[in-house]
Amino acid sequence: MTGVSTATEQALESALDRLLSGQPLRTDGALTIAGLAREADVSRATANRATRTLKRLRAATATSENHNGTNPESLRQRIRTLEKELAARMRRENGEVAALRQRAHILAQHVQALALDNEALRKTLADHDLLHRLPHAQFDDLAHD
Repeated sequence: MTGVSTATEQALESALDRLLSGQPLRTDGALTIAGLAREADVSRATANRATRTLKRLRAATATSENHNGTNPESLRQRIRTLEKELAARMRRENGEVAALRQRAHILAQHVQALALDNEALRKTLADHDLLHRLPHAQFDDLAHD
């Protein structure tokens, strides 16, 4: 005896078949007792008494976990793989950041050298009275006001 009526057992079996085939009508398709109960439109307490159907659900869940990579060992392996990928990506990006910082430092040195050269040229031109103000319409208008 399974603890539920034949009609309930059939409803649960049909619901389990729909869940296993990936064609749920009332749920998101999760292989859980609560999902099975909702899919069969019975209470969870009623689903818990359907021992034969629960046995099939547990067997299907175990098989599903082993095949789709959700068992603990495959999840641990996936975590290790992701951690290695993350470490490699971080090393690569840290290298890029260091190279960019070095380039920024070199460019700052070039800007400083150009500014010093410009200042020296202006001083030389001013000392030889060769620095002339170029006419500029906007500034000439202001000078005459």
